[in-house]
Amino acid sequence: MNVMLKKAVRQEYLHENPAAKIKRLKEDPKEKGILTIEEVKALFRDEDIERVWNGNLKHFTLNLLSASTGMRMGEVQALQVQHIHEKYISVIHSWDRKYGLKEPKRNSKRSIPVPSKTGAYLQKVINASTFTKPDDLIFFGKDRTYPVRNEAISKSFYKALISIGISEEERKARNITFHSWRFLYNTLLRGRISEIKLRRLTGHRTEQMSDWYTRFDISDYQDALQIQEEYFNQ
Repeated sequence: MNVMLKKAVRQEYLHENPAAKIKRLKEDPKEKGILTIEEVKALFRDEDIERVWNGNLKHFTLNLLSASTGMRMGEVQALQVQHIHEKYISVIHSWDRKYGLKEPKRNSKRSIPVPSKTGAYLQKVINASTFTKPDDLIFFGKDRTYPVRNEAISKSFYKALISIGISEEERKARNITFHSWRFLYNTLLRGRISEIKLRRLTGHRTEQMSDWYTRFDISDYQDALQIQEEYFNQ
């Protein structure tokens, strides 16, 4: 509205912009939670796929993929056969429920290395289906050109969390969603690789976004504790 009113002033339809002094509402988003390393391990044990994921190889793999690459849900849904390579994947598209395939957020096309376990399970998903075209979706739903629905992905993830002992009440209190995988990936890599590499892998444009996606546990502050001990332990 403010943009339109400014233009109306420039074109002399209005003498002044009545919204000029109106400030934006402050946003106070709830901080996204992430899983602990032990919880991640419990979710992705090979021998527990049947118990934790109800034997659903597709949902196990798409969650493992997001956790180990930081891909957004829409990017996982839009992943095509032709974008999977031996040691990396290419993020070329994202899936939008209204418009279908489109460019990733802020045109963040990128290549991401894939750990061997993730690559092996991606291959299992490919082998379990008969893909006929290079642009077939890996995680398809009703047909090869339409992905698994957002609701189905979240529902399967939340059921898996219950299977490892995280109740619905705890999940909501910790604010853990599928998007938490992206926060986890950013947090694991932050400080271990250069900032420019991290942003290339996640598709973030600024250091501020990397800051937002980084979560610290009390155990991450051992370096600070060491300095505290040095100065105050005497």
